[in-house]
Amino acid sequence: MGNNISSSERKNKRIEFYKEIDNRTTDLEVEKELKYYIPNNYEDIDREHMFHFFQSRIFQNNFSSPIEERLMREGCKVLDIGCGPGTWLLDLASKYKKSLFYGLDNNSVYPNEIKPSNLNFIQADMFDGLPFPDNEFDFVRESSISFLVKADQWDFIISEMIRVTKPDGYVEFHEPYSTFNGIGPVLSKMHDALYKDEKSCILGPNGDKIGIVIQDLFMGFHNNEVAMENLSPILGISKEEYKIMIKDLTEEFKNTSPEYKLIRFWAKKN
Repeated sequence: MGNNISSSERKNKRIEFYKEIDNRTTDLEVEKELKYYIPNNYEDIDREHMFHFFQSRIFQNNFSSPIEERLMREGCKVLDIGCGPGTWLLDLASKYKKSLFYGLDNNSVYPNEIKPSNLNFIQADMFDGLPFPDNEFDFVRESSISFLVKADQWDFIISEMIRVTKPDGYVEFHEPYSTFNGIGPVLSKMHDALYKDEKSCILGPNGDKIGIVIQDLFMGFHNNEVAMENLSPILGISKEEYKIMIKDLTEEFKNTSPEYKLIRFWAKKN
């Protein structure tokens, strides 16, 4: 449900393939111009790297789905949508050398040359449908794309993730504090079958070293030109007022102890 793009339409997107891992082409050249709505400078990429290692530290692993045994066997296929600079994939591809890893993002901030041979990146827009056949991957995951996906787009994204997952494969979602108010039928059905792994910490200096790290990450995501452009109209304030608000927030963290939650949901496809 929510997926109105047919298989034939996906095949007619005029994408060309250049590189091959398992007798299937992987690098895509998409016809239309792709748009990206978050910052792409080196500082932001470094922040993405740091956020990956923060998550690994707080969960003590890189995934919650029971997929590790399969990853250690030859031929397990993994897809990360909205992969950004590919930090999660680089970490796993180096550890599970017998498995095949694919990252999809609509902006090529990921490494094209220096990467493990079992990892390939694809430039494509997930909102156009995932450019893969049905039942292709053993493990499909997303992480922290909620700031890109509108509420009425989740059914489609989830449907596509399920479509490309093999029967008995796993789908995993990793988002900062997820709420399920007002969900659609697809997410509702998945929620009933979901497993959950939840961790939390105190955001700010009252959360010790971990709290300071997550404060730096939080402020980095919100204290930039793109965030200011997008959030100031929603908040009904000017850009200058937004800058003042961010400065006040830094001071507020010193006197408060807000709880920051990270939640992983995963489910097995029948």
